[in-house]
Amino acid sequence: MSPDPTDAQILVRPEVAAFVEDVRRRLADLDEETRDELTGGLEADLSDQLADGAPLGDPATYAAELRAAAGLPDRRRRTLPQLPDLRAPGEVMDRSRARFFALVDQPRVAPAWEVLVALRPAWWLARAWIAVTTLDAFSGSWEPISVIPSLGAPLVGEAVLVAAIAVSTLIGMGRVWPGSGPDRATGSRVALLVLNATALLAPALWSAPWTGTIHHENWVSYDRGYADGSRADDSGLRLDGRPIHNLFAYDTAGNPIDRVQLFDAAGEPVRIGPEDTATGRRAERTVGCPARNGKVAVYNVFPLDQLRLRRGTCADVDDPDATRPEHPLASVPPLTAVRSPHDRPADPRRSPGPDRRP
Repeated sequence: MSPDPTDAQILVRPEVAAFVEDVRRRLADLDEETRDELTGGLEADLSDQLADGAPLGDPATYAAELRAAAGLPDRRRRTLPQLPDLRAPGEVMDRSRARFFALVDQPRVAPAWEVLVALRPAWWLARAWIAVTTLDAFSGSWEPISVIPSLGAPLVGEAVLVAAIAVSTLIGMGRVWPGSGPDRATGSRVALLVLNATALLAPALWSAPWTGTIHHENWVSYDRGYADGSRADDSGLRLDGRPIHNLFAYDTAGNPIDRVQLFDAAGEPVRIGPEDTATGRRAERTVGCPARNGKVAVYNVFPLDQLRLRRGTCADVDDPDATRPEHPLASVPPLTAVRSPHDRPADPRRSPGPDRRP
């Protein structure tokens, strides 16, 4: 029984297979289904053409003829991405805005974008806080970052922060300085974009070296060196587990002593560290100020002067407003029977007298 000619396999010559593969490669920009429709049965047609003595021709021309016969456009050439025309920033921002909203409108991204839109008021608040904190960080002396910037004076930081939050919120709502959207002026849009980018980058500059931070770092290095030389442990003085913020001395008659230096048995100064002298909070916060031995701060001379300071310590502040605190007690009961072994009278039974023989 002879095989059915329809089931017989077509023997494809190598040059035909290479030609068809080249044509399919030139149609690679099309989807797989369209490409299969254009090249389906191509091996058999070209094999017959070659058997009749006709040449195969140019694969590029053949691929172009297949596109034209199917009504498809010419192959899109790959080009390098064009750089935005910076001379027309408004058009660049419009195109970027359109691409962005096309991205967030996708089903997989839209839910996350809805959450971010609901959190926009949090960004308005953060933007205002970053602006005021940056102003606080680069003005005046060094101080640690806090939730409420101080700006160096009571209530000033709170007032400026409230005003900044109000302005930032009005900008976000489009009530003040409307700089977002294609219907806005290009200058205001660019300015708002720059300010938002600055707000994102500003926290990285808070630790940058400037006059205040350099002075603080120098003082920290000096204080650590002085502390290492004057004591072995900076745990501060404590009484029943409570930190001692200051010391007041009285003489044996019960009268307060204005200034007294304290040392331990090894001759090391008994001191209270600058960080351990602070009491109170916010506007009521006071810190202990050291005595000065020339330019050296000395923390073993008591009582320590006091200065009202919202942040930091008094070690790097030579402020004439520091005051001498009053002793907690105007006087204490005098000690009338204070004696040491050297003050005891001689015992006649233990030392021979002039008329006793040993």
